[in-house]
Amino acid sequence: MAISRDTVSSYWDMAADEYTAMAELVKKQSSLIKYESVILGWLYRYPSMTSAQVYDWLLEHYNVQISERAVRRYIGALRREHSIAKNSQPRDYESVDELPMGYQMQIDFGEKSMRTPDGQYVKVYFIGVVLSHSRYKWGYFLDRPFCSVDLVNCLDMCFDHCGGVAHELVFDQDSIVTVSENYGDIIYTYEFEKYRKLHSLNIYLCRKSDPECKGKVESVVKYVKGNFLPNRFFMGIDILNRSFVEWLDRTGNRKKHGTTKKVPAEVFELERAHLRPILTIMETSTDASMNRIAIRFPLVLTTKKKRFALK
Repeated sequence: MAISRDTVSSYWDMAADEYTAMAELVKKQSSLIKYESVILGWLYRYPSMTSAQVYDWLLEHYNVQISERAVRRYIGALRREHSIAKNSQPRDYESVDELPMGYQMQIDFGEKSMRTPDGQYVKVYFIGVVLSHSRYKWGYFLDRPFCSVDLVNCLDMCFDHCGGVAHELVFDQDSIVTVSENYGDIIYTYEFEKYRKLHSLNIYLCRKSDPECKGKVESVVKYVKGNFLPNRFFMGIDILNRSFVEWLDRTGNRKKHGTTKKVPAEVFELERAHLRPILTIMETSTDASMNRIAIRFPLVLTTKKKRFALK
């Protein structure tokens, strides 16, 4: 058997614990061999596919029990062996400023074309939300551009899911949020202004694509575009949203964050107690004057209470 001189030399110089660790890694990687044809099919079809997405797809479709590091090493070896080049991507920028728990929530929008099984293309639109301290993410997709009513409804769903609202909400100066800036006085859209007053929201507006202001949510939008959406067929907006919730639970909020080195879902369990309770209008009769106002506290994660739609 032909063995490289460099390989022999590297093994000879290894300490016993180093060799044991390497042997364990090789053993783990060998469990991926039965998925090799599947992985190669993905890489040949989608050459720009990242090892992080391969790992997520293995979890989604095969529920593999292996570390992401082992998958990354295995993908690298497959690319070298089969000469499958990958286009490099620039590193996302994110502001390093850390904020207290429950202080800030950043919101942004994204869009991307998806292919249907019959080869057609449709554009999907999504809202991305992230709590700045824990990096806990939430989002929702539509098959049409967002309007102010959609924004209000999505914020309502997000606050309901999180069990409260941060003390500051950061937005772009987007047309569905603001009408104009009149010498420093922000004029909000009619629907958003009603919602802002109802919940006493503290809004901070910044310029588009401003990483110093809302780099965390811009990274979330890029993460969704780069990890969840690529190479995924569009099977309907409801299926897409269900798959997105599963992705958030499996990867988006369960994977250790690159900056904080913590798991967002675990930190959120602490941060949610610092969120401000929100008002909920509960329907009790057809007479709007008879509606009751209830306070929903952050320890309550979900509710089935029916609310009036803001019009």
